[in-house]
Amino acid sequence: MNPAKKLFYSAVNMLPMNWLQDSNPNRIILPYQHIVSDQAVPHVRNLYPFKNVKAFEKDLDVLAKNFQPLTAEQIIRHINEASPLPKRSFCLSFDDGFREVAEIIVPLLEKKGIPAIFFLNPAFLDNKELFYKLKISLIIDALHINNYQEVNLNLICDVLEIPRGSNLEDTREAIYNIKYPRKEITDELGKILGLDWEAYLKSARPFMTWDQVGDIVRKGFEIGGHSIDHPYYDMISYEEQIHQTLGSVTPLVERFNLPYKIFAFPHYDSGVSKKFFNELLTGTDPKLDLVFGTANHKQDISPKILHRFNFERPETSSSASVKGILAYTKLTRMLNKHLVNRD
Repeated sequence: MNPAKKLFYSAVNMLPMNWLQDSNPNRIILPYQHIVSDQAVPHVRNLYPFKNVKAFEKDLDVLAKNFQPLTAEQIIRHINEASPLPKRSFCLSFDDGFREVAEIIVPLLEKKGIPAIFFLNPAFLDNKELFYKLKISLIIDALHINNYQEVNLNLICDVLEIPRGSNLEDTREAIYNIKYPRKEITDELGKILGLDWEAYLKSARPFMTWDQVGDIVRKGFEIGGHSIDHPYYDMISYEEQIHQTLGSVTPLVERFNLPYKIFAFPHYDSGVSKKFFNELLTGTDPKLDLVFGTANHKQDISPKILHRFNFERPETSSSASVKGILAYTKLTRMLNKHLVNRD
């Protein structure tokens, strides 16, 4: 975390929670995470930091102490029927459908009596496919752990289109910055380094199975689409955006007979047009009931679009993270920078 952010969180953490809550124009806070584990998790650890079980339990305690939990269905009813919401509430969600959801997160949520939404990518369930970002983490891991011959390292540089002999940090950065349109590069790099994705899927089982998803639905938790295979939406066509969205939501709705249709953007929602939202959120029988972005509680063009905030930074305390988003929301409104612009 950069020094400015550290200073911000340190400052807001000294403010009273009640004062920040009372001055918050939003009734709901929308924290999201991906994974919780006490293990290193090689396929994630080079992508972003995550919390251990103790820290996650602290998150839940801070949220439950200061806010009332909400479900997506409650929010949908509030939007469609003007049903009241508690003044101070939260809706917790998790992305990507890692197996730690079933093994760690859901049992802790059940213990605390807290509902949550789990946003899933159908391509990855049952460990049928390894998300290319996870391949990136494993490739970086292999480069740090193993001593590869110069010929292999030169081949890696060639594939990445960087100068041969580039240092490990520059090579790592080039690997980390591989984006969805060039995701096949990760397979080339894996072959050079002798990495077997199919074997890893079988041994590590990064994602939940469809049966595990069914179990969490039967326990009362909510699920939604998160795209088919996690592209950047500003890097794909409008038609592909629609396909990726409905192709992740519809299988869940049909398989589990869900009474709601919800979706969360992978990565971010920059570059998504008004046309997209008009297509999916309007009409007498809209294709989606609710959409979640990641623009830190900003206000979008429809009340059916809600923006979450990252609650996954282990270096920031639970209370500082919550106070931070409350202060940020208030500040952006004061500066008139709280609106999301759509073309």
